[in-house]
Amino acid sequence: MKNQDKTKSKIIPMSSKAKIEISKIAESLKGKELFKEKIESAKKTLSKLKSLPI
Repeated sequence: MKNQDKTKSKIIPMSSKAKIEISKIAESLKGKELFKEKIESAKKTLSKLKSLPI
């Protein structure tokens, strides 16, 4: 029984208005690059590698 308690996630109750607002925000962020600088840095780093060590 204790293992089940640890794996359950806690659900925070919220109003239907808050759910609608979060839904609108999530929809506006969908498909956007939020971390452009980090992505460009990672692309530069990866382009310099000839092969990845496994």
